[in-house]
Amino acid sequence: MKAILLCCLSIFTILNLTAQQSKGPKSGGGFSNEILPGSNRSWVDVENVEGSDDLYSDFSNLNIASNSFTDYIHVNKFLLDIPLDAIITGIQVDVERSDPNQNTADYSIRILKYDLITGDEKSTGETYPATDTYSTFGGNGDLWGEVWTPDMINDNGFGIAIAAQRIDGSSGQTDGRIDDITITIFYDQAFTLPVSLLNFSAKKNNKSIDLMWVTEAESNMSHYELQRSFDGRNFANLQTIQSRNSVNKMNYSYSDNNPVNGIAYYRLKMAEIDGRISYSKIVTVQFATGNSVTVYPTLWKKGTKLNISNPNNEKLSVYFFTTSGQHIGSATTISASLPTDALNKQKGIIYFRIISAEGQQLSKGSVVVD
Repeated sequence: MKAILLCCLSIFTILNLTAQQSKGPKSGGGFSNEILPGSNRSWVDVENVEGSDDLYSDFSNLNIASNSFTDYIHVNKFLLDIPLDAIITGIQVDVERSDPNQNTADYSIRILKYDLITGDEKSTGETYPATDTYSTFGGNGDLWGEVWTPDMINDNGFGIAIAAQRIDGSSGQTDGRIDDITITIFYDQAFTLPVSLLNFSAKKNNKSIDLMWVTEAESNMSHYELQRSFDGRNFANLQTIQSRNSVNKMNYSYSDNNPVNGIAYYRLKMAEIDGRISYSKIVTVQFATGNSVTVYPTLWKKGTKLNISNPNNEKLSVYFFTTSGQHIGSATTISASLPTDALNKQKGIIYFRIISAEGQQLSKGSVVVD
């Protein structure tokens, strides 16, 4: 009986290993010290965090004061080369660090998306050990509070930002140092299903969202599940549609007659008869009612499309300002696409105000320009 149980456990483990894959641990290729307001020390020799080789990046002695902390050390360009059809399931960061005097602790550990600090704060204020030791942050199943696609992980701006602090009440020399930083990505590789998905799209149609997909060469397919999410992470089933299992090109459609007010995320779950599952790409639709207008995406990368929710295709003007209130330009549109000339030389947080043709302020907000 015990042998049978061990055999079953082994098979179960193998199945799980083949269901999920990982890339890493891998070191980054881009290193920099980035100013953190209020800090009193910078990281030096930042390139030394590549590889466990007893060559360190450090910051000398922190001031003997409460809340004394360093700048961020940024590490990016991990070149993880995640397959474009992968579903990201977890991010793990391993940091080898020490302080022989044990007067240093974590201050902030945050993820970088498009080279901008974002996501969950992973620091718990843990003390640096006396000798070089790896500490793990995140892991399988931990997305750091963010939505991730393979393109985002493969971007050169993906990485990690770390700041250290003096332990409150300590008076000796801080000798905090980092020897190595690596990242491991966990992901599910989509199965190759007996269907070719040619297209999946979502489009506004008055008060509904029309979802359409085109397939060909279906065989042994069970059904398709249309799924919707409010945040891009947690999806719920919207409708199940049976496969026609046709070798010819087939068109499927469904109308979401109760769309969310704001940004909705849609994906297609494709199920084979034997239970194997794959997912389509995620598509987004900005659906606004009344005067609910905004600029999106809120994290905008230069060279990509900037949108504005404009349900009535009215003339709208958007005025842009720096964090200090300086007016840097404006853009006018009568569609859902917003000209970006005023933003092409900017970087960081930019505030906006949306004004109607009658001079009424419809909304305000901010975008982060990368």
